[in-house]
Amino acid sequence: MYEKLAIPKDFSKDAPALVCPFKRKLDEISIKAGREYLKAFSEHLCQLFDDGFAISQLLTLRSDFTDALLKQIYTHFNLQQFPYLALIAVGGYGRRELFLMSDIDILVLSSVDPLPDEAKAAIEPFISFLWDLKLDIGSSVRTIPETVLESRQDLTIETNLLERRLVAGSYLTLTLLKDALDKDTYWDPKRFLRAKIHEQIERHHLYKDTAYLLEPDIKNNPGGLRDIQVMQWIANFHFNARTLEDMYKQGLLEPEEFEELCLCRHVLGAVRYALHITTRREDNRLTLDSQKNVAALLGFGTEGNLPVERLMRVFFRTVRRVRELNSMTLQLETLRITGHLGDDRPLYLDGCFIKRGPLIDIADPDIFTVEPWRMLELFYVIAKQDDVLGLHVNCLRHLRAARRAINFYLIEIPRCRAIFKQILEDPDCLSTALPLMHEHRILSAYMPQWESIEGLSQFDMFHTYTVDEHIIRVLKNIALFAQSTEQRHLLFRNIFHQISEPIILITAAFLHDIAKGQGGHHAELGAKEALYFCQLQGFTKYQSKLISWLVAHHLVMSATALRRDITDPEVINNFARMMQDEEHLDLLYCLSVADIAATNDREWNSWKDSIFRKFYFAVRQALRQGLEQPQDLSLHVLENKQQALKLCRHISEERAQMWWAQLPPTYFIQYTPPEIAWHTRNILQHEREQEPLILFAQHQDLGTELFIYQKYGRFDFARAACVMAGKRLSVSSAEIVQSHDHGTLCTIKFHTPQGTCLDNDRLHNLRRSLLTGLTQEPNLSKLKLPRFSSPFDIPPQVEFLNHAESKHTSIEISTLDTPGLLAKIGITLKNLGCSILSARITTTGERADDFFTLVSSAGTALNQEEQRQVKGALLTALASPGGKPHSSATT
Repeated sequence: MYEKLAIPKDFSKDAPALVCPFKRKLDEISIKAGREYLKAFSEHLCQLFDDGFAISQLLTLRSDFTDALLKQIYTHFNLQQFPYLALIAVGGYGRRELFLMSDIDILVLSSVDPLPDEAKAAIEPFISFLWDLKLDIGSSVRTIPETVLESRQDLTIETNLLERRLVAGSYLTLTLLKDALDKDTYWDPKRFLRAKIHEQIERHHLYKDTAYLLEPDIKNNPGGLRDIQVMQWIANFHFNARTLEDMYKQGLLEPEEFEELCLCRHVLGAVRYALHITTRREDNRLTLDSQKNVAALLGFGTEGNLPVERLMRVFFRTVRRVRELNSMTLQLETLRITGHLGDDRPLYLDGCFIKRGPLIDIADPDIFTVEPWRMLELFYVIAKQDDVLGLHVNCLRHLRAARRAINFYLIEIPRCRAIFKQILEDPDCLSTALPLMHEHRILSAYMPQWESIEGLSQFDMFHTYTVDEHIIRVLKNIALFAQSTEQRHLLFRNIFHQISEPIILITAAFLHDIAKGQGGHHAELGAKEALYFCQLQGFTKYQSKLISWLVAHHLVMSATALRRDITDPEVINNFARMMQDEEHLDLLYCLSVADIAATNDREWNSWKDSIFRKFYFAVRQALRQGLEQPQDLSLHVLENKQQALKLCRHISEERAQMWWAQLPPTYFIQYTPPEIAWHTRNILQHEREQEPLILFAQHQDLGTELFIYQKYGRFDFARAACVMAGKRLSVSSAEIVQSHDHGTLCTIKFHTPQGTCLDNDRLHNLRRSLLTGLTQEPNLSKLKLPRFSSPFDIPPQVEFLNHAESKHTSIEISTLDTPGLLAKIGITLKNLGCSILSARITTTGERADDFFTLVSSAGTALNQEEQRQVKGALLTALASPGGKPHSSATT
């Protein structure tokens, strides 16, 4: 089970310096000549990349070119007149690894302390000239004592100085710096080791402790280039091992590990170089809109999404290998430097596994080869230990060897199937065993279906993670939410603990996206895969059918709750019929919530919790009262009114009831009693009836809530949407309710592009803009909308949801969430004479799913011809970010 790493493009050409035309010096030391020289050299490097020269040699070539250029400029500014100065390359430049757009870290060092004024005066124009050339310089000017002091206070400086070398000036000054650093005892090997490992852990946390992001950082992600450098820095500091070859000679890498690490570094280096060619900036994030071009540059192809899928699979396989090699090497370095890995006294857990401090080891080096099921049992044992963090280097080396040696899938062994089912039965395994099995590729060794989704990208506008990582996060969410005390997780926790067989939920979560990438509808295909898997794993027929049903329907609850009118009894009863009973409902609720929360870090919030809570209880009530009886929501309405009345201080019951008589029953279901009371108090106390009432409420985890009540005149949603677009505010949801006396209540929840609430000054400004904007005709062309670029090329979809004998028309619009989207939709519908009776806006990542209830200019449901015109106009307006709203007012 050994997966190959290969980039289609051949990078085997050698000695690029022999074909480099840049051997002569810069003819003229001027900003114009220097910029042209640098631009020409960058283009030459791109050509060498295209010609297939080795990436490592391109890095060295740029470093050598930079050396020559800096020496010439150093001499031009007559800095050699100061014999105590040295121009020193540090960091990546110091180790002669400059990518196309890498920054250039330099230290101008003085052996005279303090630095003389005449030297300082000469250095400043030298540094300024380098900046004027648009070189991305990271510069510092220090004396030797200042450098030693700074290195004590800043780990990054100490690390950069490990890779110092002279570019120009005094070699003696460089030697004196070495002597001073060697004499300073602040950074002893143990302290440096602990600091670098802690730094790596913190960096990994910033990237959610996963390498499987759809837009990974090639340099800083777990398993990225930085993880290789951390191993090298520690080896350099203690063993004076500056290269991977030196580490191999020191015994820190086995021969095959050395070759593997060199290959991983080549793959990551090639991807990073291609990214720099694509973006032409120091950018290490492999964004979705750059992946296609990077894939083409590396020879993966150009047609469709397949080249990107192939590129990213190679990338994810590479970073997984780096993580394993990094783990093993850091352990060996820790052992060599400190003599232990914590409390190393062996604790025998059974005859096979040994606990050594926070790590698990094996007693027999051949155990995984002789008894392959032990590869699964290992992770079950880890899950039952509270303080185990991972695998001991000895265990990991033998696990890797055994995993790569097998030429079959572990699911073929009955003993393996029994252990795997045991893992699925135990909730303790959700946050430990299964994630570690994924990290060490045991899940791919277990079953071919998992191998097929490993590192699979998702081109759906809202997922942040690869398919396999998303599934792992769904499983982690189940474990987390089941124990959480957060308000938005309370219903999940209560339902989960009522589920009689958690293994059904866990297995459905494990399999819900297992058929992605196969073509066709993944839920339907996944249901068939789930049925086969369950039968093979020994589930009962009932369990197998229920798990298969959950996989087939895992998208249904979110689609209905977020994109349909859940106050409509027909919607509730139809969904209840689909559920059949409360067991199906409970399981699907938990699966849906865990699934949504695992798409990205912002998806599950208090607003969605409120929607799902209302929907869940409405469907449960329909199941309990019997599907043969129509759902009666009158009790729910009455209870909400009674609770709201208690909160309406200084408002008489008579006045409240008179106002509430003007509102449809759905209003009292859509809003909570505190919200109803808030609206009622302010509406009844609003004295300027000719002017809209505008209220704001701040929600820390949701952003800002805007409430508008307009008593007279037709409320124009397009006008409000234009104002919001002009303020560059992102609308996450909107609700519109019409009162019987022709008034309008509109709630819009929004946030800034940074996901934050507005401060008071911006709220006051927004209020003024709304008071003006709600009286003016909307004009999208006058708005200064931000430029929008997306890697997704997905056409908008418009669907009418017709109901028999309905007096209105429901329409669903799915498209990219572009700036001014709601304004564009609102203006298009307004220009066609349509009135919006209600709206629900749902944004998920870059995707918007908007649900509107409309009537025609005659106040009736849209006929087929009107629907055709609306659909055509909307598709035209939304066809691209620059699409214009339909201007015709005819129907």
